Amino acid sequence: MESFIEKNIKDLLVVEDDENLRKSIRKLIGNGDVNITEAASGEEALDALLNKAFDCMVLDLGLPDMTGFELLGMLENEKGIRIPPVIVYTGKELTREEEEQLRVYAESIIVKGAKSEERLLDETTLFLHRIVSLMPQKEQKVIANLQDKDGIFKNKRILLADDDMRNVFAMSKILREKGMEVLKAEDGAKALKVLEQESDIHLVLMDIMMPIMDGYETMKKIREQERFAKLPVIALTAKAMKGDREKCIESGASDYLTKPVDMERLLSMMRVWLY
Repeated sequence: MESFIEKNIKDLLVVEDDENLRKSIRKLIGNGDVNITEAASGEEALDALLNKAFDCMVLDLGLPDMTGFELLGMLENEKGIRIPPVIVYTGKELTREEEEQLRVYAESIIVKGAKSEERLLDETTLFLHRIVSLMPQKEQKVIANLQDKDGIFKNKRILLADDDMRNVFAMSKILREKGMEVLKAEDGAKALKVLEQESDIHLVLMDIMMPIMDGYETMKKIREQERFAKLPVIALTAKAMKGDREKCIESGASDYLTKPVDMERLLSMMRVWLY
């Protein structure tokens, strides 16, 4: 981790069959601190990943020789390939099933459209650990606008479901400082009750290991109600075991983060879901 963060030139793989879009991504992200490799097909992406370790990959789903889903499946089964953090950048409108399938592999999903380029710049900057102050002024301005520390969070109502009161106190303090209103629940049953009583909650932070009703069961019950189909739910789990992410997504989580919570990473994730 230390050698990665201290690495001066970060390597980014852009897998996109549209040459004009590849050029625009290169123009958007490319700078002296990022080395971009382009792949116009799944086969080219496989070759690139076999020959080099990348720090991040931007992936379009509509490739000429295979789908992005197929490529991710092949990478999972290919020995000798380290899959870098994946940012799916697609024009395809995803079904819930497709989104759940992608979140097994992908760190972030961005649908091409309004503000999508700015979000792509923001996400790649995060995953490549770029130092914003060393980036060109234009890129710094884009990120500053997108990451208006207070703007996107102001007046948002967040439900924090967690039985660890020390954790709740620490997180609540930071979220309130960002301009959010925090509602608390110490178990799943109480979280469901809060959602029933409060009609305008914008996002839920769901601890998995809670008494009475755990996070998995609570998320399933939330998703059973159609009015909560699009409510962002970020699962927080102290266990970082294989299969945790898949289980969280299957239970209805929009995203997943392990404890102890990295607040900068959580705020970035919340920014994307509240966007």
